[in-house]
Amino acid sequence: MARTVRSSILVGAAAALVLPLTGHPAVADTPDGNAVVTLPACGQSTPIGTEAVPDCSYIALPAASGGVYYAHLTSQGAISWRGTARQGGLTFPVEGQTWPGLSLLDSVVTATAKPSDITGTVAPDGTVNLTLKYDTTVGALGLSCTAKGQVLLSSTATDPVGGGQGRGWDPQTGRFAVAATSASVPVLAGPACLQAGDFLDLSKGLGWYVSGTLTVDPGPVAPPARQKARVKLPKRVAGKGKTVILRKAVVTNAGQRADVDLTWGTKRSAKGTKKRYAKVRTTKSGKVILRTRGKAKRLYVRLRLSAPATPDYEAYARTKKWRAR
Repeated sequence: MARTVRSSILVGAAAALVLPLTGHPAVADTPDGNAVVTLPACGQSTPIGTEAVPDCSYIALPAASGGVYYAHLTSQGAISWRGTARQGGLTFPVEGQTWPGLSLLDSVVTATAKPSDITGTVAPDGTVNLTLKYDTTVGALGLSCTAKGQVLLSSTATDPVGGGQGRGWDPQTGRFAVAATSASVPVLAGPACLQAGDFLDLSKGLGWYVSGTLTVDPGPVAPPARQKARVKLPKRVAGKGKTVILRKAVVTNAGQRADVDLTWGTKRSAKGTKKRYAKVRTTKSGKVILRTRGKAKRLYVRLRLSAPATPDYEAYARTKKWRAR
């Protein structure tokens, strides 16, 4: 009996860990206006079970002994995203999202999520593609576990873990469904994660299925928001030696990785890249390292960061100049 209770607690914790945070539903042929996605409540009698409730959004968790556990996302209430449709794209900001608090097994398992903006597209033929990100910390039995990951979903896919089948968007009813295109393996950290391995095999990845409605109410929408990013830059550039210009890739609030252009020269315009004066190296993680050779009496360095505009965000650009000393 004790093992059964512990198993239920750990499976519930794993289900809470992968609470979805971001996605991409959007409509190509809809007018500009207010947009709403609703995932209706369902599966209240079986928040977690070995069988999926038909047409109910779920996360599929592979069991260590074989089979699948289904965690029904809306078993504790409907989920809604409120935002805007503009030029064929949708944006659902964090403040417009409603996620029921997740508490399982009489509050023995609780989850705290870090939500993010939701954006996306739908093709003219009704094909829906979605990207979901999750970053959730779960507490159970005095222990904690954090899970992070991303999953791609499509209305043309069949979930390889749970078997849910996608369905194209119907503009008359607003109905659509998307399923994972492949199993999503989360990155886990924390002592509770290790104990969950006794009952779940998350190395096989998670299955996903999301079913609901999308509606758009035509009307004026706000202009594109400012695209920005947090960037920590060095105060100075060494006249001779190594300087770390960027410690990692720059990602804007639109989810775009900024392009980096680093140049140098003996004039203030700093338009060159002569190896006589300096050499730059960029790692896979986006770290940018400049090594100056000390062969110029005056050397100027210029950094340009940029990212293109999107339907919901203006173009991003930032320039910084240094005189190497």
